[in-house]
Amino acid sequence: MELKEKIGQLLIVGFHGAFPEDEGVQLLSAQIKQSAVGGIIQYGYNITAPDQVKTLNKHFLDVAEQAKLPPLFTTVDQEGGKVQRLLPKKGFQGFPSSEDVASLSDEDARKHYTDMADELKAHHFNWDFAPSVDMNVDGFRSPILGELDRTFGSDTKTIVHYASIMLDVFQEKGILNCIKHFPGHGSARKDSHQGFVDVSDHWVPEELEPFFKLTQRGGVDAVMTAHIYNKALDEKYPATLSKCTLQKLRKEGYEGVIISDDLHMSAIQEKYGFEEAAILALKAGNDMVIYSNNVMAAASIEGFKPDPYLPERFQKTILEAIRGGDLDEADINEAFERVMTLKSCLKKKVNEAH
Repeated sequence: MELKEKIGQLLIVGFHGAFPEDEGVQLLSAQIKQSAVGGIIQYGYNITAPDQVKTLNKHFLDVAEQAKLPPLFTTVDQEGGKVQRLLPKKGFQGFPSSEDVASLSDEDARKHYTDMADELKAHHFNWDFAPSVDMNVDGFRSPILGELDRTFGSDTKTIVHYASIMLDVFQEKGILNCIKHFPGHGSARKDSHQGFVDVSDHWVPEELEPFFKLTQRGGVDAVMTAHIYNKALDEKYPATLSKCTLQKLRKEGYEGVIISDDLHMSAIQEKYGFEEAAILALKAGNDMVIYSNNVMAAASIEGFKPDPYLPERFQKTILEAIRGGDLDEADINEAFERVMTLKSCLKKKVNEAH
């Protein structure tokens, strides 16, 4: 691939539309053909019914395959509870939260995640941005995590135990997983969709343990970053944009994909904007970045509008940063190789499942 095409493979993007004939879907299909996009993410407004989303995902996957490109990532946030896009009211099964799962027996938890993986697979999703392995620090329930029942608990042992069940089942079923939000979002007093989040006075080093234990155990396909600022880790940048923070994963032996949380979230956009955030995220060591194009993500950004031509803008931004010396082409190639390794793994899982 040419450098421009490699850059496109590092991007997961949100879009507007729900059917192959929709204008937004048609444009995104053309961008996929040009390797301007490595994966897509769907939100509630993209999903209307089981047959609809199955057809939509199959359409996108076929576009990449017919263009003889690596498999397209079809991603979704399907944690269960209050964070799930495949809802019962739209005809899907519906699942309990992580907090509820942590009260189940191992057998029941395994069945729960087996059913979840089967439903994702049946509708042609191949990557679930779950589980959240954030911690309720000292019993505190963060407004965007603990209060929404998105955590397995307050201790590393419980978190690792139930997360491991999910990881193992998803591996068996051929669905990619992603543990989040590194280096721990559970102590945050604020929602990063709403703006800057400083956890310096509340974050504890124990929040790192689930990430380190799970990546060392194996079976983790990706780690997602958190948009939290912690002066004990980096006095300048929030975790997603902090090289010294993300390097902690590498120093503990993790060699897989690191992916940013949505860079359209207010915590990033209100200070850094599109171009600077994209460059800093890759410079920090993210292998992939997400741009949701979702107005709800940028809740505090006045006048925010989705950009259907974001993939081209992203490619142009990163190419210019490389040419200007702000980014090293070798780092982009390294990120690309990690992403291709994950896509090869996905292809292998699909073939084995068949």
